[in-house]
Amino acid sequence: MLRQGLRLLLTACVALFAVASLGKNANDNSKNISPWPGGAEVAVVLTYDDALDSHLDIAIPQLNAHKLPGTFYLSGARPSIRARLAEWRSAAAAGHELGNHMLYHPCRKSLAGRDWVKPWQDLDHYTLEQFVDELQTTNSLLAAIDGERTRSFAYPCGDMQAGGEDIVASLKRHAVAARFGSADGQHAIDDGNFYQLESFDALGKSGDELIAVVEAARAENSLVGFMFHGVGGDYLTTSAEAHRVLLDYLAAHPDVYWVATVRDAVAQLQRFQGGQQRKSEPLASTAREN
Repeated sequence: MLRQGLRLLLTACVALFAVASLGKNANDNSKNISPWPGGAEVAVVLTYDDALDSHLDIAIPQLNAHKLPGTFYLSGARPSIRARLAEWRSAAAAGHELGNHMLYHPCRKSLAGRDWVKPWQDLDHYTLEQFVDELQTTNSLLAAIDGERTRSFAYPCGDMQAGGEDIVASLKRHAVAARFGSADGQHAIDDGNFYQLESFDALGKSGDELIAVVEAARAENSLVGFMFHGVGGDYLTTSAEAHRVLLDYLAAHPDVYWVATVRDAVAQLQRFQGGQQRKSEPLASTAREN
C-alpha cells in the first residue's frame, strides 16, 4: 500500500510539472510573437549622424550593394549638404531615410566634455521657441531634398532640453519618432515610447562585436538600433571593414533580420501594438450584453 501511494504521488507530481511547463511555454511563446514582416526575428535600424562625406563615399555604397536601407540624420548647415546636395537626393531616391538632426547640431555646452560646442550652438542658451524654429526649418530643408513630409529625429549629443526646458512635447508635433542611445540598442516590442528609441554606439567596434549586438536582440524580437558617425573616415569612426561585415551578415539572413529605416520600423511596431491592444479589448457585443 505504501509503494502504491508513493507511485500515485509521483505520478501526480509529474503531471503537475508537465502542466506547469506547458503553461510556461505558452506564455513564453505569446511574448515571442514576431511583429516584423515575414516573421523576422528582429528589426535592425542603421542610423548615421551628421551628414558626413564618409556616409556618401563608403556607407551608402556598401548599403546599396546589399539593397539595405539606412537612416541618415542630417544637420542642415554641414558642408556636405551644400557641396553634395544631389548625392543626398539620390540617396533618398534609393530608399534611404533623411532624418532631422537640426541645422546647427546644438548641444548643451555646460556638460562635461563639451568644450567644442560654440557659443551660438549652446542648447543651454536656446529658448524652446528657438529650438522649434530650427527644427521646423530643418524639416523644410529636408523636404526640399527628398519630398517627404514624415520625419524622424535624432537628439544632437543625446540632449533633450533647450534652455532648461524639456523638448519632447514640442518635438512630437514635428517628428514621428526620435532616436536616443543605450548600452545594447534594444527597444522592446511592447514599448510605446517612440521618442527615446535606443541605439548602440558603433564607435570603434569590430564587425563581430556589431553582429553580437544583433544576436542578443533575437530572443526578445526587439527593434535594435545602431548609431554610426564616421564610417572608414571622418570622426568617431567605425572602420569600413566592420561596417561591411555587419551588412554582409544581415543581408545573408533576411528571414531573421528585417533591416528598415527608423520611420518604417516605428510604423510597423505601431501597427503591431495597435493590433495587440485590440486583441486584449473585450468584444463590443459582449460588452453590451454585460
